[in-house]
Amino acid sequence: MEKWKSFSQWTTNEVEETFLLAPHRDHPVLTDWLINIADNLPEKESAWLDKLKEQLIDDVAYWNEEELRVKFIAPLLNRVNFDQPAYKSFYERELKTIYDSQELSGTVDFIVAQGRGRPQMPYFFIQEHKREVDSPNDPRGQLLVAMLVAQTINHQAHPVYGAYIMGRAWYFVILKDKEYAVSLAYDATKDEIYQIYNILQQTKQIINKLVQGVNHPVKT
Repeated sequence: MEKWKSFSQWTTNEVEETFLLAPHRDHPVLTDWLINIADNLPEKESAWLDKLKEQLIDDVAYWNEEELRVKFIAPLLNRVNFDQPAYKSFYERELKTIYDSQELSGTVDFIVAQGRGRPQMPYFFIQEHKREVDSPNDPRGQLLVAMLVAQTINHQAHPVYGAYIMGRAWYFVILKDKEYAVSLAYDATKDEIYQIYNILQQTKQIINKLVQGVNHPVKT
C-alpha cells in the first residue's frame, strides 16, 4: 500500500488509470441533472445575479483565488443556501480514506454533506477555485479523487455530484460507480450565470431526495 497521497497531487489521467475510471460524454445522470433545471427566475433573483455578473466581468482577470472565492463564489453559494435541516455546507474540510488499497487524503474547498460538526455523508463538492491564468494544477483530477473518497465514505450506490471552477468557467461533474462525466463550460460572465444558479438550486432538490433515500438503496 502506498502512503497517503494528497488530492492536490492527482491528475485526471492518474485517477483514470489508477482507479479504472471511464469518462462518458453523455452520461444519463449528468443529462438529468443539467436538463431538468428551471427556465425562469424571479426578477429579484435575476437582478441580483446581474450585479454579481457585472462585478465578475470587471474583476475576474485581476482577482486571486481567495478574492474569487470571497467576492463571487461564496455570495452565490450563500444565496442558494445549502444549509438545510438534513444537511449543510462545509468549507476547507479534510477527507481521508483508503480506496482500492490507495491511501487518499486532502482538503476540499466546499462540501455539502450530512453531519453537524464534520461532513459525514458527502453529496456535492466544489473544488479548486482557480484563477483563469497561472493555474498549473488539475482541478478535474482533484475533484474526481475527492468524489471517489465520498463513494467509500457513503457506502451507498447513489451518484456523487461536483463542480470545479476556473475563473469565470464552471464545469459540472458526476461520478457513478466507475463512470464519470463532465459538462461543457458555463461562463458566469454571460447569461449562463442564470443556468449555474438554477443548477445549484436543482442540486439541492437532488440532495433532498438522496437524504430521503428515494430510489437509492444502501449497499449491502
